[in-house]
Amino acid sequence: MDNPNQTTQSRRIHPLVATAAGAIIIASLAATAAVTGLFPKASSNGAQNDQTQAAQVTTQPGVVDSAAPASPSAQQQQQAQQAQQSAQAVQQAQQPAPSAPVPSPAQQQQYVQQQQGQAAPQYAQQQPAQPAYCSSCGTVVAISAVRQEGHGTGIGAVGGAVAGGLVGNQFGAGNGRAAMTVLGALGGGFAGNSVEKHIRSTTAYSVRVHMESGKTRYFTYHEAPPFQQGQRVRIENGTLVAS
Repeated sequence: MDNPNQTTQSRRIHPLVATAAGAIIIASLAATAAVTGLFPKASSNGAQNDQTQAAQVTTQPGVVDSAAPASPSAQQQQQAQQAQQSAQAVQQAQQPAPSAPVPSPAQQQQYVQQQQGQAAPQYAQQQPAQPAYCSSCGTVVAISAVRQEGHGTGIGAVGGAVAGGLVGNQFGAGNGRAAMTVLGALGGGFAGNSVEKHIRSTTAYSVRVHMESGKTRYFTYHEAPPFQQGQRVRIENGTLVAS
């Protein structure tokens, strides 16, 4: 009796022959489908099937882990709130800032008047700094020249009497001449005394000073003082000096 393994090996088709036959069959089917128009329909149906499968995959609920709780956790709620707050912050940042209203000319004028009214009292309240009080200081109010006559020594009277007697003796005769001589001597003596006093007279200067204390003081100078009216002075050692 024959061996069955030998019969199976004799009936087996060569692999190359099987591959060539399969390729010919597939090419024939593809050509037939292209000619009859079945190939585009098949491809479109395949695309529709792919889309349907993708939609089904999308709509399928996610796999729930048996270890995770069914309800959303507190962490998920917090993340959702943070996402919502971030979205609101972005929207607020994108919104333009409200512009300040432009004041009308009447409002601007009123504002300027208010500012001026507020600034005026400040200037009124400011007072110049007053100098420190000085009891020995004052201001020259007036300078007056005073002429003082000299005292007669008698020399002028005697000289004048002699000169007057000589002049009077030149007039008249007898008793008249004697009378004229006496009158000339008297007149000459009086005139000589007046001339002597005038020669010996001096000029003094009276300086009136109004002190800061409110008093008025007088100072006498035998020569022209080195001050002018309206000049500030002070008292040092009983005399006036320029301040």
